[in-house]
Amino acid sequence: MIQQQYPHFLGIITSYHNHKKRPPFLEASYFHQLAIVGKELGIDIIVFNPKEVRWSNRKVPGWTVDKKGSWEKDVFPVPYLIYDRCYYLDQKHYQELKPFVQRIADDPNTRLLGRALKGKYQTFEILKKNPEILPYLPETTRYQKPSDVSHILNHQTTVLLKPNGGSHGRGVVAISKVPKGFLIQGRSKNNQSFKILVRSNTKLQQWIGQFTQGSRYLIQPFLQLTTLDHKPFDLRILVQKNNRREWETTGIAVRMGQPHTITSNLHGGGEAAMLHPFLEKNFPQESRFDILQKITWISKNVPPFIEKEHGPLVELGIDVGIDREANVWILEVNSKPGRTIFIKTGELGVRQRAVQLPMQYARSLLMGT
Repeated sequence: MIQQQYPHFLGIITSYHNHKKRPPFLEASYFHQLAIVGKELGIDIIVFNPKEVRWSNRKVPGWTVDKKGSWEKDVFPVPYLIYDRCYYLDQKHYQELKPFVQRIADDPNTRLLGRALKGKYQTFEILKKNPEILPYLPETTRYQKPSDVSHILNHQTTVLLKPNGGSHGRGVVAISKVPKGFLIQGRSKNNQSFKILVRSNTKLQQWIGQFTQGSRYLIQPFLQLTTLDHKPFDLRILVQKNNRREWETTGIAVRMGQPHTITSNLHGGGEAAMLHPFLEKNFPQESRFDILQKITWISKNVPPFIEKEHGPLVELGIDVGIDREANVWILEVNSKPGRTIFIKTGELGVRQRAVQLPMQYARSLLMGT
């Protein structure tokens, strides 16, 4: 067994997606970068699957990065401080892993770096409690049955249907009333772009029932969040705790999708852009100052409010939209944000800071500094 050569361990829990691969988890590149930063701070990381913890002896098989920078598998004591990076493929996968993650969270001898947000709808319910945040929130209702969508389409031309969990734009669809029926466009649960026409309300409800089966969904108005050349876009604001245990805005970047589609996610073939050049290209000068003020306000006020209502957090990805009237909307808040967007914008310093901050925050908790 590897002898501990550093004063502290940081555990990282994740699900294994390919047991034949070494290492068998997603985000191996990010975890490797965390390990490099950690060694400079006197912290070793251990990546493990929460399902594999042996509570009888408090040991777990896991992966760490050795002195040569290679991944190495061994058995370790369950670390005190744990960073939750579990991603769930669907509701079934979430229900499968949830008890194992909860067992770690409930253990009196472990501490999570941050507690994961439960879902998009639950997060919106938290945000709605703050009257200052409320104007930034699109109306959001919980989907319960296909007729919910039909009822809203009696009053609106287009509605957005999105999974309560999940990410990368998977399973997001816009449904529009058109002269020949209903146009449905979006991304499948396998993240494939599609567009179909159904001729009747009965067919629409059948399609919605099949599409949403096995997942929880929510309904929102369809906002026109497009560039001047018809590309859907949103802003990703990355906010993280620093070594002083304070919130810090690490970076803001823009994600753009393919023209005339509805999602801007990079995993769906989108592109990234830096914030200020993007605003200069797409919004008049008199709007830009107001937009930036609102974005700054959101980045400073949303994280501490969610943390106060929800519990400890380490970082948040806040996705923000801007419509053609320069209204700013909070679209989503993610407690397990990615960082690749800052590589795509060429902001490598921001990307490096995004890796350093979780380790610096972890060090402050482990060493009391």
